[in-house]
Amino acid sequence: MSEHNINTINMYNSGGALEYIHNNEENPETEKWERLFNYIEKGLNNDKSKTIVELGSGCGELAIKLQNEGYNITATDIVDDFLNEQKKIGINKVLKYNFLTDNYDDILDTKADLIVSWRNPHLDMDDMKKLFEVAHNALNDNGLLIINFQNADVHLNANILPNGTKYDYKILEDKQTKEKRFYAYFSKEDIDNLRKDLFEINEYHTEGGSEKKNWHVLTLKKIK
Repeated sequence: MSEHNINTINMYNSGGALEYIHNNEENPETEKWERLFNYIEKGLNNDKSKTIVELGSGCGELAIKLQNEGYNITATDIVDDFLNEQKKIGINKVLKYNFLTDNYDDILDTKADLIVSWRNPHLDMDDMKKLFEVAHNALNDNGLLIINFQNADVHLNANILPNGTKYDYKILEDKQTKEKRFYAYFSKEDIDNLRKDLFEINEYHTEGGSEKKNWHVLTLKKIK
């Protein structure tokens, strides 16, 4: 796990998660989560027999929406304040799971049909490689990974780590915590390299910002 990821986790554990939760209560992004829910339903063809695991569930907006609509969803995170919030809002399956250090089979008792990793911009290139490997191993045959990445094409002046990760440390004035946080950016070529031999693309688009290009959004299908 990279030092930058650790820095973000430490920020959340030292009060950042509670600030994030408070911000979410004051300014819920209902439309964004509704749009993601609809995107997931489309990817699953509304099949509620599918097993879903979310990596990094945060405040639990997606998980509770899926659960309330009858889907079998397990929410996971590694920050206790987020896990407590997920339980507070009524999510039935909440697990503390660090996919970068924990063995999936030790924590979860079943393979998944869908894994969701949404808004996890604190993962650098090496952490993302691990996520793709874990997701591939944790999915049933033909399972899906739905994931988004901040778009490097929108951040042309970003710094670059030795492993090729484009990044900034910045504060988002209108959201979440006022502490600086690590944000990694990926090009489409970066994503193709990450998924190589593991996943094929089922669907791809960009969204966010005035030009709707801030985020890459992908539904990826496991290659056996």
